[in-house]
Amino acid sequence: MAFCQNCGAELKDGARFCENCGAAVPSVQEPVYSQPAYSAPEPQPVYSEPTAVVNTEEQSSAAKSALILSIVGLVLSELGLPGIIVCAIAKGKVKNAVALGATGAKIKVARILATVGMVFSIIMTVVWFIYLVAIIGVASSGALDELFEELEYAF
Repeated sequence: MAFCQNCGAELKDGARFCENCGAAVPSVQEPVYSQPAYSAPEPQPVYSEPTAVVNTEEQSSAAKSALILSIVGLVLSELGLPGIIVCAIAKGKVKNAVALGATGAKIKVARILATVGMVFSIIMTVVWFIYLVAIIGVASSGALDELFEELEYAF
């Protein structure tokens, strides 16, 4: 049931004017209910690892420094411990260069030289240790005293 907004009298169904005061009755539209249209969900963004933008000059410089340190480490490997230290630093430089995106022959050669230098340094450290133990053993046995005495007689 509807009532007039002007005088409050009861209105008949479908009336366009109030019979009591003559005021116009606002038309009421019935709401139209409908099923919402299906829309496909929006695709989720694909996560990708953020990539650092590195210029090739920085990559080349990192590869070059890794290669130089690997060569120095290989040369110093004859001394044992210094070679181990430098080769360990060279291996770290190789990892940093690879993290910057450096690839190619320089990095491969640097990695190989650092590894070979590290192995050779460890072997040379063991050799130097055995050599040191042998010298201490000979010195404490008195064999050197006899050798020096023989040398004195020779001159």
